[in-house]
Amino acid sequence: MIKLIDRHNQRGVALIITLLILTILIVVGLEVNRSVRVEASLAGNFRDLTQAGYIAKSGVEIARALLQDDDQAYDALNERWAQLEMLSLFSAQLFPEGYFAGKISDENAKFNPNFLIDAYGMVNLKKRNQLERLITLLGHDPKLMDAILDWLDPDDQKRPMGAEREYYEIEKKIKGPANGPLANLQEITLIKGMDQKIFYGSEEKEGLGKYLTIYSDGKININTAPLLVLMSLSPKIDQALAKTLIEYRQEKPFKKLEDLRSVPGWEEIYAEVSSEITVRSNYFAVNVLGHFREARAIIQAVIKREGKKTKILLWQEG
Repeated sequence: MIKLIDRHNQRGVALIITLLILTILIVVGLEVNRSVRVEASLAGNFRDLTQAGYIAKSGVEIARALLQDDDQAYDALNERWAQLEMLSLFSAQLFPEGYFAGKISDENAKFNPNFLIDAYGMVNLKKRNQLERLITLLGHDPKLMDAILDWLDPDDQKRPMGAEREYYEIEKKIKGPANGPLANLQEITLIKGMDQKIFYGSEEKEGLGKYLTIYSDGKININTAPLLVLMSLSPKIDQALAKTLIEYRQEKPFKKLEDLRSVPGWEEIYAEVSSEITVRSNYFAVNVLGHFREARAIIQAVIKREGKKTKILLWQEG
């Protein structure tokens, strides 16, 4: 009887072991199958993302071609380079299952803070006053100017509302100030008093950052500059006068600086602002979003135009 029970138990144990082995094999099989599907999906996602990247790069190359082909006597918002956003609507015809959306922006339409300090380490008063007006027009505290100038100038002398090395080492735990030009625009957020809301903006106020660049020759293109940048050129330029210029250029872009004298109210201040403005641009920001199926790729570039050639100054992919 004992032997019969033992044999019965052995058969039961064997059955359990067999079932366990089958269960393990099924689980392993399912996991392998799932892994294959995941790997295939990942491979597909990588392929689609790569394709989206190529499409975005194609958009940048089209932007470069538009800039190279442009008549460079003057640059205005009615020219082909400024119409990349509209041309993007037709990109789906070029790429099966994909397209790009892109925009070219004129960097000479913005203020370049690196020109606040001249080659001799002295403050450029015209530039200083212009940035102070721009900050004020945006509703931010103009006392920021002291800290900005202390960050850029080569000396260690602290201005009344500024900051030098001791402040940055103790309060911010960073090495600063730079005592030289901004290496990138985001560097300005390290400056005393320049918080994220001031730079990027909030629901109540526009950010300063959208009006700044480190890629320009320091002059403002009156064909492309927005309202507040135009107003910052002189305390004599109010909103009405700036709007008069914008309305004029929409009908008749400025082909040479002297054309500004034809705009009502501007002849009186032409001499004051003529050294700070231009009608030509050579620095452009290009932002392109490439789509392929569900994948997206973003490229942000800054392009310098040199005659009929272009040079990439900044390239960021994301």
